[in-house]
Amino acid sequence: MHRTFWLKFSVFNFFLVALLGVIMRYKIQFSFPYLDQKHLQEAHSHFAFYGWITNVLYVLIVHYISKVNPLVKLRKYEYLIVINLAASFAMLGTFIYGGYFWASIVASTTALLASFVFCYFFVVDARKIQDASKIWFLAGLFFAVISSIGVFNLAYMMSSKNINQDLYLASEYYFLHFQYNGFFIFSCIGLLLYSMKEAGSPISAKKNKLLFWLMFFGCLIGVGLSFLWMKLPAMIFAVIVLGTLGQTAGAIILYGFVKKSWTSLVLKWSPMQRFVLLFVGFAFAVKIALQLGSNIPAVNQFAFGFRNVVIAYLHLVLLMCIATFLVNQILATNFFTISKTLLLGLKLFLLGIFLNELLLGLMGIFSIKYISIPYANHFLLYISLLIFVALLIIFINLKTKKQN
Repeated sequence: MHRTFWLKFSVFNFFLVALLGVIMRYKIQFSFPYLDQKHLQEAHSHFAFYGWITNVLYVLIVHYISKVNPLVKLRKYEYLIVINLAASFAMLGTFIYGGYFWASIVASTTALLASFVFCYFFVVDARKIQDASKIWFLAGLFFAVISSIGVFNLAYMMSSKNINQDLYLASEYYFLHFQYNGFFIFSCIGLLLYSMKEAGSPISAKKNKLLFWLMFFGCLIGVGLSFLWMKLPAMIFAVIVLGTLGQTAGAIILYGFVKKSWTSLVLKWSPMQRFVLLFVGFAFAVKIALQLGSNIPAVNQFAFGFRNVVIAYLHLVLLMCIATFLVNQILATNFFTISKTLLLGLKLFLLGIFLNELLLGLMGIFSIKYISIPYANHFLLYISLLIFVALLIIFINLKTKKQN
């Protein structure tokens, strides 16, 4: 399997996601009548999830299987990667064209069904794998499968034109929660633990188990955080708080393990790789703190009541945490030559993401007092252009290493 090709293709898809981001930011500020903003948003989010993140996770999980058990036949996974990509590009075109309608629903259902089959194949092949990261990938794929309930519910409401606003929002948040906090984060932790094992710092079975179950039940119960805007019984609220505390404890264990292993990482990882890990670690710490804080009713009302806050939070998790980690993982596969220009692209990318998060965060905070930041939308457009250019530089300079 030409993993270098698929990884480079993933970065190209990320570049397309950034292009849609630039167009949407441009449309907020200037006139661009040919495309519908709502349709663009739907294309942007679906393609970011399936064309970029799901695709790169599939490729990196297949790469992981090839390392821990070279006897596993990988051809079946390749077919699924192609099906997922075809469905992603179909989603990109159909959502831009007409938002939710039969063609976009068929495309997103195809990608979902591919994730079910990928999960099934991995469960079968995982029996022949003995490694700490295995349970993280199994759980991630399990969350990807159960997140589909939200999508099927949305698709049903859209196609039947029978939309209940509360149920619509609940289905959307349910899907997002199990994709973000489930499939994406669990897969990333699996990749991180395997990278650290390769660097000579494997996690003990006991610590891995404790960390895993704290995070797993925290994620399962944590879906309730997405429904706090509904009036929930005190007992259910108490369980949600416990789940959040469990995830916080898990995050502290994970940070402790990385800190303890830092000497090994200094020896094996480049300074840039370590910096990106700190950058992602900071974003993850903020995410955990915000998650904990959202149990406070006033904070939760603020979070759900202001669009800027929701966008800032989603970008914090998806861009600053998951996407940045995955770009780093692509470079860490050792398939590509790390040139100065490539590193420049990576630095500009990190700068763009940091500025984007900083401005969105400030807009969120100021919106409590209904204060708007002058020229904020202009700046967000320039920042999205910076991320777009940075990804173009990374993509162009992803040169495959010459095999000796």
